[in-house]
Amino acid sequence: MITMFRVMGLGLLRDRGAMLLAFLLPSLVFAIFATIFSDAAEGNLHAHIGLALDTEDPSLVKFAEILAADDDLQLTLTANSNDQLWRDVRDGAFDAGLIIHGSVKAEAEPLFIIISEPSRRIAALVLEGIINQRLAAHLPGLVARRQIKTVEPLIGGLSAGQAARLERRLQAMDTESGAQAPREEEQTAEPGAERQTERQAEIALIQTESAYRHQRKAVSDYSGVAYYAGAISILFLLLSAVNVGMVSLEENRNGISARLLLSPAARMRLMFGRWLFLLVLGFLQVVIIFTVARVGFQLPVEHALPQVLAVALAAAAASSGLALFILSLCRTVQQANNFSSFFVLIVSAVGGSMVPRFMMPEWLQAVSLFTPNAWAIEGFYSALVRDGSWPQVLMPCALLGALGLGCLLLAAAPRGGQCKGRD
Repeated sequence: MITMFRVMGLGLLRDRGAMLLAFLLPSLVFAIFATIFSDAAEGNLHAHIGLALDTEDPSLVKFAEILAADDDLQLTLTANSNDQLWRDVRDGAFDAGLIIHGSVKAEAEPLFIIISEPSRRIAALVLEGIINQRLAAHLPGLVARRQIKTVEPLIGGLSAGQAARLERRLQAMDTESGAQAPREEEQTAEPGAERQTERQAEIALIQTESAYRHQRKAVSDYSGVAYYAGAISILFLLLSAVNVGMVSLEENRNGISARLLLSPAARMRLMFGRWLFLLVLGFLQVVIIFTVARVGFQLPVEHALPQVLAVALAAAAASSGLALFILSLCRTVQQANNFSSFFVLIVSAVGGSMVPRFMMPEWLQAVSLFTPNAWAIEGFYSALVRDGSWPQVLMPCALLGALGLGCLLLAAAPRGGQCKGRD
């Protein structure tokens, strides 16, 4: 028993790849998810909010300045029109949008319109909560005024004197800028009837609308399915390409590749043949995944089928080329197993296949742009949920295609820099 323990321990110590897989990979994956979810649990989603100020009301302008200076929000005041802000949210330039319009004296219309992208609904919910908190702190008179308008019909209205005194008090509350705003613990202790009245006032002040208000309902309703169809597709494209591509290591081990390399261009032809097989296999895998999404989850892919197929082909090309390049760095199946597992899990976690990118810290979102997962998800989502036009998917397809071609050329290059290993 002790002998076997010693043998297995020495084997692990001598296998650097197995050591990395056993100790470094779990810690690194933990660090990534802890970085994401520790901030998310505290409400720091790093969501980028676009703000359109469509009012000249001094109170609302001042409130917009307060929001812009808020540390809990990454707010960008845009000079674009309201319609452009809707398009920016749809195109992913912002995680949510906020339009401030009207006047504090308006009795019926909402003053804040939140533009919500369905796959980033949590960003809109967080924004709504922050607005409610800041209103209670900085414009308590406005909130109270809407509450009174809700309650007034139930008590038979107010006399002229009561209305005048009430208006003076409400103006004083706004002037005090939150000095008498209720504390959070006092708000949570309110009776149920008062809490319901406050909720009605919030609904009157804030209105949330989908960024796809003018788009076919079926598409925006299935945005979550569309997102994860793309996210899982690129994840398993990478896994499958690496696993199937390992046959090349067996060919090297058995001497088959050496017999095929009979001319200077033979290596390129051999590598291209492998890449072509992995490309076709990956493309068919994506087709099957989206067929299941269509049949099992009613995801309407037919309206943008050419664009979806183009992104699928580009994603398969990228994953195939990347897998061959990774395998070309390794000489043994054990090395390939260790390194490929490490690589695929990390790029999938960082690239958005496991957690949406907008929930990540800014620096991690920037790093994710160097992964094929981020661009494959962007391409599929643009084709399915956004307007589905070719300009929307052209950049993801071009980047994925360039990645696949570049990695293929690197994989076909001479192997002088390969890592060494043992069978």
